[in-house]
This record gives sequence, C-alpha cells and structure tokens, in this order.
Amino acid sequence: MNVVEKAIQAIDRWQRRHKGSAFAYAVLKKYDDDQTGYLAALVTYYGFIALFPLLLVTTTVLGMIGFHHQELGRQLVNDVSKYFPVAGQSLDNSIRGLKQTGPALIIGLLITFYGARGVADVFRHAVCHIWHVPKQDRSGFPRNLIRSFGIIVGGGGGFLLTSALAGWAGAVGTGILFRGLSVLLNIAMLYLVFMLVFTLSLPRRFKRAQYRTGALISAVGLTALQLGGAALFAHTAKGITTGYSAIFATTLIMLAWIYLQARLVLYAVQIDTVKDGDLYPRSLSGKHLTEADNKLKP
Repeated sequence: MNVVEKAIQAIDRWQRRHKGSAFAYAVLKKYDDDQTGYLAALVTYYGFIALFPLLLVTTTVLGMIGFHHQELGRQLVNDVSKYFPVAGQSLDNSIRGLKQTGPALIIGLLITFYGARGVADVFRHAVCHIWHVPKQDRSGFPRNLIRSFGIIVGGGGGFLLTSALAGWAGAVGTGILFRGLSVLLNIAMLYLVFMLVFTLSLPRRFKRAQYRTGALISAVGLTALQLGGAALFAHTAKGITTGYSAIFATTLIMLAWIYLQARLVLYAVQIDTVKDGDLYPRSLSGKHLTEADNKLKP
C-alpha cells in the first residue's frame, strides 16, 4: 500500500467517524452519482426558454389586474423584474404583454403556458430521479400534464408573488427591522412555494415531512442569493454598455443565475434523500463499503 492510499484510507476513516463530515460527503457523492449537475443544466436550459413566455403571461395578467390602477400595474411589473439581476430592466422594457382580448387572449395564454411546461417536466423528472422513484410509480398522461401546469401556476406564480410582496414589505419602511421582516416574509413564502412544488413533483406516497428540510434550505438559499447575487452579478457586468456585448452578457448572466439556483435546489433535494434514507456514511476509497453504499448499489 502506497502513501496516497494510506492517506485516503485515513481520511475515509475520519469522515466516517464524524456525523457532519459523513453526511456532507454522502450528499456530494450522491449528487455526483445521480448526475445531478446534468439535471441542473437541463433545468437551466428549459428554464431559460420558459422565462420569456412566463414573463409574457405574467405581464399580461398584471396588466389586466392593474388596468384601472396603472400605478399598481407598473409597480407589480417593476417588483417582478427586480428578481433578475442586471437583466431585470431589459426584461421590463422588452416584455409588454399580449394585447388581444377575449377568446384570443385566452388561447394565447394557453399556448404560452403549454410551451413553458418543459421546465416543469424536467424539474419533476429531476426530483423523481434523485429520490429514485421507479418509472412505473411516476404519474403518466394526463396527470403529468396537470402536475406540470400546477408547478407553473403555483410555483411560478408563487415566486413572482414572493418577489412582489418582499418588495412591498421593504418599501413600507426603512431600517433593520423592516429589512428583516422583508427577508422573513420572503423565506416563508418561498418555503410554501417549494412545499407545493415538491408535492406536485413526487408521488402521493411521499409525506411532506420527508421534504420539509429541502424546502426550507431552498427558501433560505434563494433568499440569500437574491440578497447577494444581484450585487455580485452587477459587479461582474460593470462596464457593459449597449449592443451585442450587452445582449451576450445579459444572456450569460441570466443562464448563470438560473443554473446557480437550480444547483442549490437540487442539492437541497439530495440532502432530503440522504437524511430520509440514512444514506451515510459512504466509502471514500471505494473499499470496505458501508451499509449506505450497499443500499445504493444499482
């Protein structure tokens, strides 16, 4: 046995003895075993494609809500656009909503929703894959379509409503107290949104207690990203003016923003699965497999 192997085995023994390190390594290993990074990239791709149709629908609906209250409508759209760092103003200027009325508007909204359902389908697939749900236990047509629409309406609408409510709460007053209340409201709303999204993504045999931790981690994590991410991306995009460079940079920033959030949420799902199934400790060296390693054998 060479020096490298001895060092790996020593580290392996240490991480198995400590619950915190064993749990953290088990999450990282399962994240890699499940190819979760690839799933996060898929969610990012479909999320980016669905973003503009969903914002189009949102702007249309908010415009209808604020038809008799123009200032309210403008404020709603402005609060929603702030969710996207750097790109928010561009989205606000570009997305003007559907102008049709009556049946034409309803048909246009339905087609837009149908085109945006891909992100919900991919997210449901990612969650079921991480939880190792057998294909025969997953919902089929037309239930899967209904669940995807539920995620789009409940999840997407919840995210936008959370952003708007947090903006209003922050505008009520100034100071640490009002800022803290705004953050707590944001976390509470996002927690409810993720509980709904996970419920619609998993079969009914799963209990809410199994994914509450992941919903809370996702809510806190996204709130932290909203607080620090905007400043980070704004600093990265400093110096960008107009033209193709601005369009290219905005696109990359939005992709990075969505990907970062997708990874965070899927890590939270992995934490739930490891915690629920006692899938730790795991072998670092691939030798002397643990009970958790044997559980996860294909």
